[in-house]
Amino acid sequence: MSARVARFAEQQGNDQLMITQSIPGFQRDIYSIIGKGVSEDSGTQPGIVDSEGFNVAYVGAEPNNGSAMHTHNEEVEVFIPISGQWAIYWNEGDDMEEIVLGPMDCISVPEKVMRSFKNVGDTYGYLLVIIGGTENTTVSRPQSVIDAAAAAGLKLDADGKMVPAAE
Repeated sequence: MSARVARFAEQQGNDQLMITQSIPGFQRDIYSIIGKGVSEDSGTQPGIVDSEGFNVAYVGAEPNNGSAMHTHNEEVEVFIPISGQWAIYWNEGDDMEEIVLGPMDCISVPEKVMRSFKNVGDTYGYLLVIIGGTENTTVSRPQSVIDAAAAAGLKLDADGKMVPAAE
């Protein structure tokens, strides 16, 4: 059972798991707890490697930081604030909707729905993220987010892994 235990004190947050983490406003620490989830960093090492139908991550962020708009084409994504206040957004443009969640509140975002999240509290906060599925899959993003990541120095290679934008 020891391979199925991830003590938080032993986990290291990854501040560059996704290409968007270099963009101001999207800086955050991602802790891969069960499975790699959706990682664009080829070196991701989750606390518990064996994921059977779902992946678990903790996200830690300073106020006004979170995730850029993205969608999972085959996976449901669940958000549960552990601390702080978190705004969850879905849809884009004039259709964008928002809900603010506090500790232990929960929202389940279906596949193929554009979504993002942001710490709207006053202090560093933690968000529990559960993604359905076992495989390490990719996300889709609006072109504006991809362009902002490239301007911040990162892009994805043909295999969906993070590389310097200059390559």
